[in-house]
Amino acid sequence: MFARKHGYVWYSVDAHTFDHEQRAAAAGLHELGAGPGAFDRGPMILEDIHAPTIVEGAFVTPTMAGTGPNAVWLMPSKPEQLARLHERNPGANHEGLIWGWQLINDQLAGTTATVINVDNQTIPQTLNALEQHFAPLLTAHPTPDTPTRQSFIRTSNNQLVVQAHARNRTTPITFDCECADPTCTDVVELTPTALSQARPAILSPRHT
Repeated sequence: MFARKHGYVWYSVDAHTFDHEQRAAAAGLHELGAGPGAFDRGPMILEDIHAPTIVEGAFVTPTMAGTGPNAVWLMPSKPEQLARLHERNPGANHEGLIWGWQLINDQLAGTTATVINVDNQTIPQTLNALEQHFAPLLTAHPTPDTPTRQSFIRTSNNQLVVQAHARNRTTPITFDCECADPTCTDVVELTPTALSQARPAILSPRHT
């Protein structure tokens, strides 16, 4: 939402998982199928970033990104993280799934990093907290025109498509609406098959 509203590319590290695995395998650093945690993705993430970008994902650690003003950490408490995991997959043992939370939490300890606790916080409240922190940067960042904003959203959406095809996914994927209206927060769910019918733009039903 922050990226769409203010004209940045949204770079989800999770959406680049298979791409990074392939690149690491081609470089002899990884064996396909061993899992994305078996090699350092940091250099590839940094290599990928060209346009003004919001980068997010558990692999973006404080050690990698630094703890300066351009990095903000949206951190739930451990009980909150476990509760969210349980809501997504009731009855499972989630202790092994919070390695990313634990890693980042440990690296934040003793630093002056900006940490926003998101327990009991709505998405608009989190967005507002980010905007307050990044106010100087937003003031200095020129507002992109509509075609540029659309290209940024499409870049993010296209990576979701690449990942889906690489994983042979057939279930619906959630895309951002490509209208590029800064006030639009609509998402569009499409299967990879239906996606071809939505081109050249993925638009919310409200805009079609």
